[in-house]
Amino acid sequence: MSETVTRNDAAMAVLEEVLLAARRAAEKTQDESGPFASGLQAAYYDVLNVAVEQAGLFDLDLNEFGLKDFDPESLLKSGRHAA
Repeated sequence: MSETVTRNDAAMAVLEEVLLAARRAAEKTQDESGPFASGLQAAYYDVLNVAVEQAGLFDLDLNEFGLKDFDPESLLKSGRHAA
């Protein structure tokens, strides 16, 4: 590991990329329907909701994780998908 990048910085970069990938994938499921899509939405909701809650507990800026103005509840809006 580079001397200029700490392990904490590297871990934060990994976390940011994972959360951004999860958000993009979750938003992509909004255009899909069926039980598999509903399951994906629920799974992404769980992951992203925990991230938002934990960031709030530690007073972290959600923008640093690509989650500014993202509402995990939007993944569970009723009526979007029929099983």
